Amino acid sequence: MIHLLRRDSQTVWQQHELKNRLCHYREIYEKKRLPRYKLARLFHTPYKENLDREELLKIHEHYHPKFKEWIKTKQDLPLAEIEEEVFSKVKPETLKKENYLKLKLDILKDILSACEYCENKCKINRNEGLIGKCGLDNHAYVSSAFIHMGEESPIVPSGTIFFYGCTITCSFCQNFDISHEFDIERFRGRSTNAIDLAQTYYSLAKQHARNINFVGGEPTPNLHIILESFLETQVSLPMLWNSNMYLTDVSMKLIADIFDIWLPDMKYANNECANKYSKAPIYWDALKRNMKMIEERGSGEYIIRHLVMPNHTECCSIPILDWVAANLNNPLINIMAQYHPDYKILRGEFPEINRRPTTTEMFNVKNHADKLGIYWKSVS
Repeated sequence: MIHLLRRDSQTVWQQHELKNRLCHYREIYEKKRLPRYKLARLFHTPYKENLDREELLKIHEHYHPKFKEWIKTKQDLPLAEIEEEVFSKVKPETLKKENYLKLKLDILKDILSACEYCENKCKINRNEGLIGKCGLDNHAYVSSAFIHMGEESPIVPSGTIFFYGCTITCSFCQNFDISHEFDIERFRGRSTNAIDLAQTYYSLAKQHARNINFVGGEPTPNLHIILESFLETQVSLPMLWNSNMYLTDVSMKLIADIFDIWLPDMKYANNECANKYSKAPIYWDALKRNMKMIEERGSGEYIIRHLVMPNHTECCSIPILDWVAANLNNPLINIMAQYHPDYKILRGEFPEINRRPTTTEMFNVKNHADKLGIYWKSVS
């Protein structure tokens, strides 16, 4: 069926450059390697639960380089072999309480009491059910979950989970019905918990998904539920973070080393455009920091999505490509022509972007990528 629907999902792996840049991801879905989340919950991390956040963060940062080195020696081994070695040193009941993944979850649950998951830093006590700037309380709400065949060729068929809520407000949002204009009161009592999510992963895996794809809206407000679900699930699939990347430094540090592949959006190359069109005043600063963290702390495997916007090739598209070429090691970029006027643009806001990008604009961006030697054609 995969071959019939998306033949390029197979032929794309004939390209040497792409195989090298996504080799870990491919070997995980081919069951030759273990996903990072499974290794994180097997990595013994002694700590006491009653410590305050700063102390827990210090412990996390102490163990991060140790975990990074440990998985290099373990990721290619059979799960049973790793478990045998780990349980020879620590009791299973102890490891359940003291592992690297649970440490991350405990920190995230604490942050939720004055929420700073994203750079809005609204400090709302979502633990008490109050609504943050993302539009959500302390629960996760799933709009849909299905096998997505319309994603980039290396990741289809993708087990995609769409969450309600978002951390930025794009005036042209094509998913505004689940990102912003929804009534959370209609969903109260119908949230998705960690076990529900784990069951969703299992269902998607049975439908031959190559990955579990967290998107929305935006997955960031649901970090605590997602990581808790990682303690429950057994699926051996790559975990894919599909995000606007407007996470805080702390949130990014907590998730950078447990996701296997990333689909980061890079829309704007300056804070002014980001604030005007998406109400994200420090977008460019956060984006640059978080993109580097994918390579420095995480898997280093990602496909950047850049949506070319009308009248924004010189201020955003070209500078993004320049920054990527100068600062990142092995980028793949999907140069997207899918922009069309939607949401607030159709209501009369920002007439300067009330059209599709022209053929000339698309050519100029792609031509500049070619001049920089950026690899984009097979994933665009």
